[in-house]
Amino acid sequence: MVDDKKKDNTASGLAIEDGNHVGGYTVSESFGILIRHYRMRVKNLSLKQLEEMSQVSSSYINRLERGEKTSPTLPVVFSLAESLDIPYSVLMATIFQKADDKGQAPPSISDVLIQSNFALNDQELSKEARSILITINEFIVDCKWDAGTKVKELYMLSEMLDEFKAVV
Repeated sequence: MVDDKKKDNTASGLAIEDGNHVGGYTVSESFGILIRHYRMRVKNLSLKQLEEMSQVSSSYINRLERGEKTSPTLPVVFSLAESLDIPYSVLMATIFQKADDKGQAPPSISDVLIQSNFALNDQELSKEARSILITINEFIVDCKWDAGTKVKELYMLSEMLDEFKAVV
């Protein structure tokens, strides 16, 4: 079973060492969030169940999810991806972050919605649905949400949600 003890996989080029750059990349903080999301929300698994499926210790998975461990080897990454049915491309895009991007501001939610194709309930969202989601996001960010506007803004938000549900 794999745990948090470092394995010497450097001969195969598979190790991602803590704090070091491998090929100009560092491990993204989003990796643990993705693992936890798939484990709890998508697959509804306990840490122990995922341990049994992946042969990665539950304590190590827990530390990955909390961001305390940031150096999983590729065999661990692939084992978790396979156990959670995460496409390798999604997992690898999440685990790696270009070292050059560290100083840059992260993209806004609107930018992510514009630039990315994604699915909701296993169905790719149309351009129209993504456009409505962008509008909803911008409305939420820009609304005042105080005692005098809350009811009106909630009504407007519900109208936008109705519009979104009509196109998905």
